[in-house]
Amino acid sequence: MIKLMPNIPWSVKNEARMHVINNLPPYTSSEDAISKFPETATALGVKLDKDHNLVLTAPYGLDDVINLELKPTPYFTETIERTAIYEERIIKKNWKSIWHKIKVHHILNN
Repeated sequence: MIKLMPNIPWSVKNEARMHVINNLPPYTSSEDAISKFPETATALGVKLDKDHNLVLTAPYGLDDVINLELKPTPYFTETIERTAIYEERIIKKNWKSIWHKIKVHHILNN
């Protein structure tokens, strides 16, 4: 895919130790880790099954990705600290400069 769309800033992460970085208990599964991503549109995972078929994990569905909407996952609306992290990521990632049609949903009053 990177060769097909070299101008897209692809990013792949290994979630095996992210609970340590995020100061959380160990995740129970890949799906559990993905469900704790900050944004619904980034809460996606792909793996190969034993028959080499792609398996998509999207705990919040694909609507936000398809509709170019950036929203917090429920996990990131539970505390003011997580809400702040979500809002900081909007600024840090600067998605609107890359994805001009994206609609960003804020949860803090700015």
